[in-house]
Amino acid sequence: MELSVFDLSKHLGVVPNTIERWIRQGKLPVSQKGAKYRFDTKELEKWASKHNIRLNFSDKDAIQKDIKSVIPLSAAVQNGGVFFDIQGTDVNSVLKSAIGKITNIPDDFKTDLLDRLIEREKALSTGIGNGIAIPHPREQLGYLTEPLVSICFLENPVDYKALDNQPVSVLFFILCPELKMHLHLLSALSFCLRDNQFTNFLKSRPDPIALIEKIEILQKANPI
Repeated sequence: MELSVFDLSKHLGVVPNTIERWIRQGKLPVSQKGAKYRFDTKELEKWASKHNIRLNFSDKDAIQKDIKSVIPLSAAVQNGGVFFDIQGTDVNSVLKSAIGKITNIPDDFKTDLLDRLIEREKALSTGIGNGIAIPHPREQLGYLTEPLVSICFLENPVDYKALDNQPVSVLFFILCPELKMHLHLLSALSFCLRDNQFTNFLKSRPDPIALIEKIEILQKANPI
């Protein structure tokens, strides 16, 4: 089976311009028919396997079954990581710095993700108040093998155009391969952030292990 640039962009959850950039850089197995680029699905699956990217065209239903319908927020944080001293003086620069730290995002996908996050912030800030923002793209990231929640503490607070006009110092990135998981993790995170003790705990820039343990305690109070 062959795919077009547009088809492949939908499978991966990236914009077509990103696919075209990778073609120019020689990073994708591709053939050209006239003015159009075409992709062989078997060659793409080999490429995806080599780069640890989720991409399978033979049994879409089986893929969805492989991804658990829900995982705990604490597990997603362990997948995504906790990072400190994120550099930057504005929204775009702190997003770029933070994405550079997230190891489970393939390097070739980071530019596309940054563009998507900036686009999302231009449409409506994800700053929810109390010094916290929840960056996430409009569309889910089909290439991810598992959902990620990355917690990033900024070196210096930045103006995020948050609801309460307060500068933001903590970013919770929610990055998922499917919408159902995104909504589940967003709900679980929102529950934690409604707890004043938890938000005050964040201000101490806690050790990652202590932070995950605190999330686990709150999860037990909100079994969803």
